Amino acid sequence: MTESHLPRVLVIASDTIGERMAGSGIRYWNLARVIGQQQPVTLAAPNTVALELPPGGMIASYGGATEDQRGRALVELIRAHDVVIAQHLPYLYADAELLASRFLVVDLYAPWVLEKLEYSRIDPERGEPNRKDDVAILGRLLALGDFFLCASERQRDYWLGALTVAGRLELEHVQSDPELRSLIDVVPFGLPGPMPVPSGPGPRETFTGIGRDDPILLWNGGLWNWLDPLTAIRATGLLAAGDHPDARLVFMGTRSPGAQVAEMSMVEDARRLAEELGLLDKHVFFNEWVDYDQRHNWLLQSDLALSLHCPTVEARFSFRTRVLDNLWCGLPTVATEGDVLADLVQVEGTGITVPPGDALAVSAAIETLLDPESAAPYRARIATVADRYTWERVAEPLLRYCLEPVHLGERRADHSGQRYLHDLERLYTETAQYARELETVVAEKNRALEEQASGRRLPGQRMIRRLRRHG
Repeated sequence: MTESHLPRVLVIASDTIGERMAGSGIRYWNLARVIGQQQPVTLAAPNTVALELPPGGMIASYGGATEDQRGRALVELIRAHDVVIAQHLPYLYADAELLASRFLVVDLYAPWVLEKLEYSRIDPERGEPNRKDDVAILGRLLALGDFFLCASERQRDYWLGALTVAGRLELEHVQSDPELRSLIDVVPFGLPGPMPVPSGPGPRETFTGIGRDDPILLWNGGLWNWLDPLTAIRATGLLAAGDHPDARLVFMGTRSPGAQVAEMSMVEDARRLAEELGLLDKHVFFNEWVDYDQRHNWLLQSDLALSLHCPTVEARFSFRTRVLDNLWCGLPTVATEGDVLADLVQVEGTGITVPPGDALAVSAAIETLLDPESAAPYRARIATVADRYTWERVAEPLLRYCLEPVHLGERRADHSGQRYLHDLERLYTETAQYARELETVVAEKNRALEEQASGRRLPGQRMIRRLRRHG
């Protein structure tokens, strides 16, 4: 097939693309990069991008002041391509006809509906309307997709269940492909290439409180509410009070560069705990974010990395992408047991796993990995495992599909009635939330009026009654 006849691929990033990227942006940048090595590809970003893809790829922005403008920009991009790869398409929720006319690859590598459960658990009034929106959008994507991606075999089991309920498993699929790899396959996160070399400043140059020989314990992911930086801080306190008074815990990124991700309460909780324990800016340091192409300098200066989470359903199906960066830079990991990459750490011997919330176990694991002789076997295994996770290797199922895309049978079911009911439910939820907020405002107002009345009862009594009567 000549290049002019190769399918044109559109990779839609839902998060910021640029020098400062979070996990989602990093994933779509690299998928577009490797696809561009074999066929025409466009990376669509919600922001204006100064970076350039290698030859074979181009970048377009679907940014806009309103949701309608962003939606129209995406529609035009989709019309100009044959294969569409996306994780989340809120602006095209109702546009089944357009999506059905293209080969749609749905990327399920991050089970965001489970993340939204955590948002809702912490803040139900704000989280629930968004979560219900996302569940409806996910149902739409499951009904319309032609090929699905996930990050692990455990995730694949989860999503096969969802696809079964969505009616996407048919006898003809199993007859031709008993494992159903042509329906959903594993495309995890990848590594950019061989182990890097230092090229710029890291934590030692950033924080004056970190000495040249101080051991650095690096937290190289975000501070999301379902993660457990508090145990990392407590473990650092134990080390500082014991045999490692020079231990330094560094949080590499506390503020996501993506406009879609707000700062979470865990950031403030972590700072507060570090301050209460007398560790802030002495043994525990917080950085805002590190540019994507500079992150290796922080990893290479560190002695080990931490990946700790709370015991939630999100953790069971997550894929902690930053753990792979540890492999890339030869860094052993201390990880909470229970997620897929913690299993890899344990089985492959690239670090030590610990029970959830156990600061003593974390501090003991850190002590082991800070000892050169004890850490040597772990470091020896890392390079072998890292070779299996280059982007070119992990993306192979997707690369094959993009060259020869196929439709997954019938997918034009009319869900307009379901969508109408969903819109009504959303309107009810938002109205109820507004009513609760209004009740709070009125209660505060009445309380203030009562306090005022108790102090100046005679002159203001009639006015108070009038205010209460007319709101």
